Amino acid sequence: MKIINLIIYILLSSLFITTSFAEEKKLKFRGNNNSENLKPIEISISPDLLNLENVKELKKKYKTAKEFAIKTDQNLKKKKKIKFRGSAKTIYKNYANSVVFLYNPTEGKESLGAGFLVDKSGVILTNWHVTKGAEEIFVWPLPEEGAVEAEVLFKDIDPYFGSVLAENKGQDLALVKVSGFASSAKVVELGNNEDVSIGDTVYAIGHPNGLPWSFTLGTVSQIRKNKKWTYEDDSEHLATVIQTQTPISPGNSGGPLFGETGKIVGINTWGADGQNLNFAVAVDHAKEFIKANPNITKVNTVDAVIKKDYPNARTDDFNKNGVIDTWYVDENKNGKIDLGFIDDDENGFVEGTLIDEDEDGVWEIFLIDTDENGKADQAYLDNDADKKPDILAHDYNEDGEWDKFEELS
Repeated sequence: MKIINLIIYILLSSLFITTSFAEEKKLKFRGNNNSENLKPIEISISPDLLNLENVKELKKKYKTAKEFAIKTDQNLKKKKKIKFRGSAKTIYKNYANSVVFLYNPTEGKESLGAGFLVDKSGVILTNWHVTKGAEEIFVWPLPEEGAVEAEVLFKDIDPYFGSVLAENKGQDLALVKVSGFASSAKVVELGNNEDVSIGDTVYAIGHPNGLPWSFTLGTVSQIRKNKKWTYEDDSEHLATVIQTQTPISPGNSGGPLFGETGKIVGINTWGADGQNLNFAVAVDHAKEFIKANPNITKVNTVDAVIKKDYPNARTDDFNKNGVIDTWYVDENKNGKIDLGFIDDDENGFVEGTLIDEDEDGVWEIFLIDTDENGKADQAYLDNDADKKPDILAHDYNEDGEWDKFEELS
């Protein structure tokens, strides 16, 4: 038994994957190592685009992120307080928690931006120039206490890590997916180009110059079809855009532009020299972009995390719903599967780890993290290889030593 404990402890210590498992939820013990007939699920998005960094490595970038936010804030002017009434107040109340704060940590291309939730699976729409050069991006939803300063976000609030799954450089659009996003976040409703006209009042939520969740409003000045524009990097873009007087600044990029009914009519993208010359990519482009990437809602972002350390891992859709939820690994590269990872609820976190110690095709050990802190605190053991768990082990203080063993009938 001590040998099994030691093996569990060593394997647990070596895993960098963040795991989670709801205590009240029970995973089915997968008795046999039935991986020989598995066929990888084909997805339209290249796994290379999903390559998340180690969580520890990402957190090392906090310092850079914090310095960037402070530098941005030094150039800010005091905001004027504006009282919003009627539909404006309702729009902010209903959709502020649909808008996220984005930070691209790519060296030499650091940028702040906004995005908004377009699918309950965690898909976020933003601008290409916000995600440019990144495979992963930091994502903060609106804190429970409301808007806080950017420095507080970087220093005190852990971000989600979003995978950049698809980009449309020409129309300056990008799709990011976040796993485990709060269920309270509301998916925005995308309108149509016909929903907005010259003279309409439109509203923006974003983070201008690093001031999180700022709300502004203005008038539509013109609808410009096939508008061309170029950024400082000489990238060229073409789309139908909405010219608006709604005040936006760097940090608003990728954020939503709401029409008077509360539906999205555009994606705030850039401002030109001069007063109140701001532009948003029209919403029909975004709808076409999302439609062209239907499999994004089915992408499990933890797949890239596992494939980074185990590029030859076999994948399986255990519950046959089109989403990868199981990975089988030949850790010692002898042609036999000896390790498995499970994301049973498909939320982007590994909930259980399977171990076939003697490589006889039967899982002897099933590690589970019930409190979502990255440490296994339960383990099912199948000592007689009958594909049924015999013992349930508990590590209550999560110190790597099992505190209690229960025999299972």
